[in-house]
Amino acid sequence: TMSVLNRYSGVSRLLFAAIGIIISSNIAAQNIDKQYDNYDFKAGETTIFEDNFIYAANEKLSDKWIMEGQTSIITFQDVNCLSIDAYYTKLQPVLFKGIQLPDSFSIEYDTWLDNGYDGNPGIEIHLKNGDDEILITPNKHELVINYPGEGHAAQQNPEAYFGENKFYDRWVHIAISMYHHRLQVYLDQYKMLDIPDCNFHPSDVIVTGNTAQELKILLNNFRIATGFPKSIQFEDGKFITYAIKFDVDKADLKPESITVIKQLQAYLTANEQAHLEIGGHTDSDGSDEHNLTLSQRRADAVKAQLISMGIAASRLTAVGYGETHPLDTKTTSEAKAANRRVEFTMIK
Repeated sequence: TMSVLNRYSGVSRLLFAAIGIIISSNIAAQNIDKQYDNYDFKAGETTIFEDNFIYAANEKLSDKWIMEGQTSIITFQDVNCLSIDAYYTKLQPVLFKGIQLPDSFSIEYDTWLDNGYDGNPGIEIHLKNGDDEILITPNKHELVINYPGEGHAAQQNPEAYFGENKFYDRWVHIAISMYHHRLQVYLDQYKMLDIPDCNFHPSDVIVTGNTAQELKILLNNFRIATGFPKSIQFEDGKFITYAIKFDVDKADLKPESITVIKQLQAYLTANEQAHLEIGGHTDSDGSDEHNLTLSQRRADAVKAQLISMGIAASRLTAVGYGETHPLDTKTTSEAKAANRRVEFTMIK
């Protein structure tokens, strides 16, 4: 796609850039809540399934999910999400390229459960292989995992989430990591369970929910990914990450982004001469102009977060590229997932 800037005359480009600098300099820093200082969940960098329930005209839910039961896509608190509308609704994500789950992977999603369910766990995750499964069940009192060989683990929720009126009526982020046979599950910023060896390799993911009495069970920002780099690695002077996250069409950093940002902070602290360009990139949904502005605001947000963590502003340059530098020029879900990214490039 041709860059938006290439459509302007030289004078117009300078004016456009000046406006961008003014806007950028006046953006208030939105920093990740200090409650996430100890958050260490590592998401996979290579997306193999993703759904934020915003579809193009030629896309539909059944393209991404095999479903039993009943669901609908609704707008709730200004975001699109999936509503579970029937008791025992079951969804199986259609993985990109039809592959099975790899040996190591992560699953993340946001879920909402209305108060009044009296213990109904809402969304449950089944990691299956044949008739065997790992069942991950968050609920209002505890997070429970059952796994093959009569394995069982449970952890009481933190006080801030325990009981009615606390776990309910809010968006909760669940993060699951399966690294070989090691299973970790997080509830927002809290590491709930860490099982060193489940002695089980799942091949499929099933998502279930049991709605009742017209009370909401909602799902959003569902992502499965693989590929876990052990450290920040610059290849040809560039590090690309998909673990820095934003809500759809917004520039506020999602708190689960903090893990990779802390790795970048550590890298910059250890390499005092390093200067980085922070490049924001979007997919092709939306207008060129809008995507250019959005990507700049996202790059600015990452820069502001690193500055708040002690990195000198003079070492960081934030640039929004919008959709002008796609890694994949197709319009498939896989291509869009590959193009939504943050790139860190060494400045010589």
